[in-house]
Amino acid sequence: MSRSLIDDRDAASQRHGGFGKLALFAAKLVVTGACFWYISHQIDTRQLRSAFSTLEFRWATFAILVVMLQIPLVAVRWRSILEALAPSATRITPIAITAVTAMAMFFSQVLPSVAGEGVRAWLVVRLGCDWRSAVTSVVIDRAVGVGLLVVFGFIALLLPSGLTALGGYRDLVLITYGGLLLAGGVALALAPVLVPLLAAWRYSRWLAMLAADTHRILLGRKSPVILAVGCLIHVLTIVAVWSLGRAQGLALPVTDAAVLFTVMLGVTIVPISISGWGLRELAVVSLLAYHGVAPVSALLFSVEFGLTLAIASLPGALTWLLYPVAPARSDGRSHPPGLESTGMAGARE
Repeated sequence: MSRSLIDDRDAASQRHGGFGKLALFAAKLVVTGACFWYISHQIDTRQLRSAFSTLEFRWATFAILVVMLQIPLVAVRWRSILEALAPSATRITPIAITAVTAMAMFFSQVLPSVAGEGVRAWLVVRLGCDWRSAVTSVVIDRAVGVGLLVVFGFIALLLPSGLTALGGYRDLVLITYGGLLLAGGVALALAPVLVPLLAAWRYSRWLAMLAADTHRILLGRKSPVILAVGCLIHVLTIVAVWSLGRAQGLALPVTDAAVLFTVMLGVTIVPISISGWGLRELAVVSLLAYHGVAPVSALLFSVEFGLTLAIASLPGALTWLLYPVAPARSDGRSHPPGLESTGMAGARE
């Protein structure tokens, strides 16, 4: 096959991939717009402005600060995973990994979640980590966060809260969450048996490596730190939800805040809308309507939560502008920010 034909085929593949991404984004935009259009027919915009004027901004500010506190905690969890995957990654300092985490959290708000995670892997590679460890660490870190979200959701639905009925879908959600937890536990326990089987087939070798790394990390000496920090991150999100309720004058018990946390975060990770916008508002309005909360108040509460996440990610934008994440070099003449003077650049020579 001639070189020109190969180039033409590659160019056509890139165009097709670009059109596919554009179509996917357009579909998500349609879903988000349709959700807001549906909600707009249930509320009075004048009441929305009136409700906004009564917000207690002290509680809203507290919620933003609580969410910002999650940035260094996510960095601690991620760095623990990197340390278990690649010992050389330990030369990436806490300051560097926190800066990268802040940037990634900002990009996850302005880009699709997958793109945000890709930015996170790319930035840590520029600090000297190899691509395989970077991508694997991001996947495992994401899986830990989602897995603990399912655990928290399962526990929250067993608490004595009026919101746990979920409009009649409680049993279905409990069964789903329980099935996911059982499947995850079985897969983790059987990983030593499954890895050789997956490695035998060339198309699943990457999955075999991922399974082996996940088993080693989640059952290794770093596991208590990773899981404890992951739980603390979710607890802080529940505190932020409770605080936003106080800001709006909603007397939310902690159990109700935990259920709302599960619903809002669970909807956000469903990849059919833009960062969960619209779909989250529809879910919250529908859930709170069963408990006498006016659609206007429920909508404002959900939008508050989304804006809190967005505002709390702004330090990442400032970090992106001010923190130079220069690529690692192997010539020993300079080192990327966040690496020790005896760091990875010299060690890799």
